[in-house]
Amino acid sequence: MKDMKQFLMLTAFFALSQIVMAQDFEVPKKYKLKKNEDFAKYEKDVIDCVNWLENTPINEEPEKRKDAYAFLMAWMTGSPSVTIELNESILGSIDNNKELVLIFMGGWTKYAIENPIDQKDQIKCTLAGLKSVIKVYKMGNGIKKDKNVEKIVKLDDNGELEEWVKNQLKK
Repeated sequence: MKDMKQFLMLTAFFALSQIVMAQDFEVPKKYKLKKNEDFAKYEKDVIDCVNWLENTPINEEPEKRKDAYAFLMAWMTGSPSVTIELNESILGSIDNNKELVLIFMGGWTKYAIENPIDQKDQIKCTLAGLKSVIKVYKMGNGIKKDKNVEKIVKLDDNGELEEWVKNQLKK
């Protein structure tokens, strides 16, 4: 019982620290993304950016969100280490909320940076992107209701999301 209590307290502390760190995120200014080293230098900022995007309601801080998206897109489109594979049937399930497509790509990118061994695993990266989408969708606050995303949330709640992803990627 004592071990479980310690585990729960550590989990709560970690979750809270992630939220606090995300709130302190500042979009890098005058970043340069030309050489491979430039991208590596900003990996922590990319992770912080994705955390901030996941933990900040879409209808809050619109200017900062716009800057965060621009930074994230610049990093993702030029990164020599992270390649996002966009699957038409999966994107079709989230593209009614255009913001969720960027959240998906951010979740994929964050996972790939944090898990370099798995960064070429399309299933794991897709799941990470969808988990980010689910997190933001459940938060609400500026997200319009979407039956396709609701289906993804339900699949995740039922432990069926990974199997669904595998089937979508086969198409």
